[in-house]
Parts: sequence; structure tokens; C-alpha cells
Amino acid sequence: IVAEYLEVIRRPELVRKYRSVDTRDPHAILSWLAQAEVIELDEVPTASRDPKDDPFLATAVAGSVDVLVSEDRDLLDLESHHGIPIITAHQFLAMLDN
Repeated sequence: IVAEYLEVIRRPELVRKYRSVDTRDPHAILSWLAQAEVIELDEVPTASRDPKDDPFLATAVAGSVDVLVSEDRDLLDLESHHGIPIITAHQFLAMLDN
């Protein structure tokens, strides 16, 4: 999941859409990710219409996260999962700026 996050935040279409992503210090992002709790999943229950999204939902629940950030319409359409809000990158960046 961490590898996918690092790849996704550098996607040209996201950098174009969210210009502030390109100006964020990659070392700060890596430092932040290094502090993340590693979650091992024994099983990944089906929870979304796209099975590739299920590990993200299961990890969010197992890790008791505050928010799940995605631009994936399958996840965003859920709006929340087990009480965890699912928000866009724009909403998350606004939270970081506050």
C-alpha cells in the first residue's frame, strides 16, 4: 500500500490537478510514511465493488485510521467504511493546510 501511495502521488494527472502535491517535500512524505503502523491482514473481506480496493478498506479498519484518502470513484462512492470517512486528495490537502 505504501508503494502504491508513493506512485500515485506522483502521477502526472494528479500533479496537474493538485499542484501543491508537486511542491511537497518528498523526504517529508517518506518520513511521515516511515512512522506509519504496519498492519498485517489475515484475510481481506469483500467490501467494495472493486476487489482491488478491499485491502485498502481492510487495512483502514484494522489500523483504526481517521480517514481514507482516494481519488478512486469506487471508494469515494462508499463515502465511509466502518465509520471511517473516505475523502478526496483535495479534501485531505485542505486538512493538511489547516
